Amino acid sequence: MQIPKNLPQFKDYPTLFVSSGEYEARFYLALDGKLEEKNTIKMPPREEAREKQGFIGISWGQARVGALSHHGQYIADLKRKFARRAHTAIHDLLAGYRIREIYLFAPRYVAERLTAKLDKAEKKKIKMKFPGEYTKISPLEMIKMFWKDSQAAVNPKEPLKNEVKKILKKLRIR
Repeated sequence: MQIPKNLPQFKDYPTLFVSSGEYEARFYLALDGKLEEKNTIKMPPREEAREKQGFIGISWGQARVGALSHHGQYIADLKRKFARRAHTAIHDLLAGYRIREIYLFAPRYVAERLTAKLDKAEKKKIKMKFPGEYTKISPLEMIKMFWKDSQAAVNPKEPLKNEVKKILKKLRIR
């Protein structure tokens, strides 16, 4: 997918955009004005695991529990497996493309889970986190959000106060 000319073109080095939900993640690589989806992970929970279910069998006149579905343990295990696969995908992309910056679009609790097992050097590559569910939006929308936030950080809308101006004036090297 081509990135419009009014947005950053990422010509110097590749940049990774990660859009993740609780059980789904997409990995996009931006380089030289193009945006490619490099990997997708989908691990939807089983429909029958939505609630604890039991099968009661009757033998010899007594009711006995035959099988149980432990929804909580299944979901926790699924979240661990998902985080492991996401870490592997991030490691592979970082090694294969020499990525310098990562932008993470995920709910706060998912972002914490995804970044927990990353190395210090890999965590430093995460430049911005955008809290929220963004797995269904266009990747170009993610680039627009990144560009808008980075421009807002560079160009503040409020003028500097006199006290801040005095401090900045004192810090300038003569």
